[in-house]
Amino acid sequence: MTFNDFLTQEGAHSFFQDYWGAGFLHSGQSATVLNIDNPQNLLARILELPRLRYPQVRVLCEGGALSPILYTRSSQYGLDEEIAPHKVLHLACKPNTVKVENLASLLPEFRLWETKLTKLFSSRITLNGYFSFGPSGGIPIHFDPHHIFAIQLYGQKKWELGSNQSQIYPHKAITFSEEAEKLSMFELTLNAGEMLYLPPGRTHSVQTENISIHVAIGIHTPRCFQTISELVDGAVERHPELRADQPFSVDDNGLTFRDLTKSEIQIICDLLISSVQNENLL
Repeated sequence: MTFNDFLTQEGAHSFFQDYWGAGFLHSGQSATVLNIDNPQNLLARILELPRLRYPQVRVLCEGGALSPILYTRSSQYGLDEEIAPHKVLHLACKPNTVKVENLASLLPEFRLWETKLTKLFSSRITLNGYFSFGPSGGIPIHFDPHHIFAIQLYGQKKWELGSNQSQIYPHKAITFSEEAEKLSMFELTLNAGEMLYLPPGRTHSVQTENISIHVAIGIHTPRCFQTISELVDGAVERHPELRADQPFSVDDNGLTFRDLTKSEIQIICDLLISSVQNENLL
């Protein structure tokens, strides 16, 4: 797979220059290599698989999620994480949305997607499916810390997007309160066969009027802070001074810890650089 295969209507150079991490892109055609036969039967196929467990399958309602007791094999005698397919299908007919995470672990076509996209983006890929079979609202307005490609497999889904990036490359997801519900939202409708790219930090919410099946492709790119965190973890193993308490004073009233000084922070940074050089990573 190439970027031209995946993006279909947008060249790789212009996409990464104009949209990647900066703005949303609504494409009138999703990648042809990502087609799924009979997507309207996809949830039924998934629920036929053995040993489905919560929370890989969840039932969402507007503003939150239903208790897993309602769609697992839990009973008055105890809790059970195993999914009860008939209960899920019953709840799917209500104004709810069924979310299935890690589709690549369930069906071969999604494993193929994951393999191709992992190679293309050199990143960890997540594939989550969303199934709505009647009027339903999605998760409240929020943004995600990773890149998303939403591919509409069947039906329609209404998206509301914030007019601007709330943050550039945020490091965690944030859901906004009801008071912040109106954030100069821009509305669009994703039809079957279309694709929407959302950069990290673009606020959004979704709503379905009738039926909608879409897959959210999460592109979890390597982040600088994650690499630094891994370096710190490695250095802590080799340098006991990094595992010591921060400097403190003590009196009869208790301990008082102080912040590290600039010189102490510089020593820590030097240890990290030394660790990297010793591993021939620079």
